[in-house]
Amino acid sequence: MSAREGTAPDGPEFALMKKDLIERSCQGLVEFIQPRLTLDAVAGHAEAKSRLEADARAIKRGQLESAPMGYLICGPVGTGKSFIAECYAGSVGIPCAVLKNFRSKYVGETEANLEHALDVLRSLGPVVVIIDEADAALGNRDQGGDSGTQSRVFSMIARQMGDTRYRGKIVWMLLTSRPDSLPIDLKRQGRAEVHIPLFYPHDQAEIDAMFTAMARKCGVKLAAGLPGPVDLALGLSGADIESVVLAARRKGLDRAADSGQSAPHEISAADLRAALDDFLPSAQGLEKEMQEIAAVLECTEKRFLPDRWKEQVARPGGRAQLQERLAAIREVVRG
Repeated sequence: MSAREGTAPDGPEFALMKKDLIERSCQGLVEFIQPRLTLDAVAGHAEAKSRLEADARAIKRGQLESAPMGYLICGPVGTGKSFIAECYAGSVGIPCAVLKNFRSKYVGETEANLEHALDVLRSLGPVVVIIDEADAALGNRDQGGDSGTQSRVFSMIARQMGDTRYRGKIVWMLLTSRPDSLPIDLKRQGRAEVHIPLFYPHDQAEIDAMFTAMARKCGVKLAAGLPGPVDLALGLSGADIESVVLAARRKGLDRAADSGQSAPHEISAADLRAALDDFLPSAQGLEKEMQEIAAVLECTEKRFLPDRWKEQVARPGGRAQLQERLAAIREVVRG
């Protein structure tokens, strides 16, 4: 067909048809995403980006033996876990596969669905497999009440994740805000080997970068010198900052419409300050703290941590104190 229509066999039309054929062969069990962006589009998270970029270059060079089997990307809600995973695939230049709901109410069909999806992934490679909310999606081998289905599903995925024949060909990315709820079997070396915690912007430079990135994502421009000083104690996530940028944009548009003027070309300092003053971050303070501490405790490389967390884990008994705090918050949240 490409010869008849004069299109490149590796062009966008071919990629779209290939994607459609693969998804249909998977019977809706796997969704394929062709990444549009690379890690260059990620604001902040400098050390995490550096590690992922180095791994992406190794895979592109064919040095598969040095590539991790998988990653655990963790951190509080709104830190951009899904975004950085897709951008990583874009940097490598390979598709993303998102495992969809393969469970069935019929005995044996869940395992058959999963095996079919894994067969497709094995035949495709290289591919990045993203499992969002991994702690809930994957369960564990001790769950009961379903005739052993969940245990068998867990074992199938764990076995595939640990199959070193697919190192660099199937790259697993487990995303979760509760890594402490994920079974240790999946987090060990040889499976999800690199644990990368993501955090909210922790200094003014990261705040500036995040506001610029979110303005670009929303298709708007910030006036020169913005955002200016922002109170770090607000604990704004990337999602929060996007909401503030959009609110500031609406204020400018509303004011222009009320006065009969043309829409402003950029967000003004007054509109951004008004949007910030009006914004109320989520009140789930304890849950956010729990997710942040869990991410710190999962981290496999100190360089991924902001300075205040590096200092905490470096103190004698620092990690033990964090574990105690995590356990105490869990009890409060559950109660």
